[in-house]
Amino acid sequence: MKIILTIFVLISILSLFTLPVVISSIIAFSPDSFLTIPTNNWTLKWFYEFFNQTRWTEALLRSLAMATLSTFIGLATATPLAYAITRINIPLKKIIHGTVLLPLIIPPIIIGMGALPLFYGMRLNGTIIEIVLMHSCLLLPIIYLILKNKIEDINPEIENVAMGLGAGIFETLWFITMPLLFPAIVISGICGFAISVNETMVALFMAGPKNETIATMTWSQLKEAPTPLIIVASIINLIIILIGTVAIKFAFTTFSSNKNRK
Repeated sequence: MKIILTIFVLISILSLFTLPVVISSIIAFSPDSFLTIPTNNWTLKWFYEFFNQTRWTEALLRSLAMATLSTFIGLATATPLAYAITRINIPLKKIIHGTVLLPLIIPPIIIGMGALPLFYGMRLNGTIIEIVLMHSCLLLPIIYLILKNKIEDINPEIENVAMGLGAGIFETLWFITMPLLFPAIVISGICGFAISVNETMVALFMAGPKNETIATMTWSQLKEAPTPLIIVASIINLIIILIGTVAIKFAFTTFSSNKNRK
């Protein structure tokens, strides 16, 4: 009886999360210009329409480019920061750690509004750099936590032995620490990329007519003229998330199997 009840609860929870996605995906194949479920006729015209409209395709490519840059900046910042917090006895360590995690608890709207005067003073308002830097700040705590946990799992004696045998600090980091940290770098990078592509709230404050993202385009079209094009954009975002999830699973499985072989 308990097993049946558990299966029922799991199926109910799974249906609660998947049914809206399935229904929304079906609407993308509707021949109507409204958000209606197709009955007899199914069509791919909205997919063709999406990729034939320059505004949508440019927003998609711009979002992918921004996500790539944001992820690289987040990794370049979080990797040495996580190592320093974990390995080096620096002053105000707890304050720095808490400051890095602030974007996780501060609402994105407040972050976006607070950053506007700063970027305006730097004359970066309305530019792609503005959005990239803000996305990097939002990704930083996620990447930082993943890398920090991995660094804590690496035995520091391995690095001490390498330096004791004559390796310098940079040689030790490059040839010993980085290979051990590489799986976490890949996984955190994939997570950061997927989050950046789908980030909406901060982008709404930063994006202008010349630097719209796929998320801000979807939001504006949903308010002004909701059509199945919105669903097509959402499906593309969902595909990106699914690809990222599969990539994380593949990376984790690959690195785990390689570790067991060794």
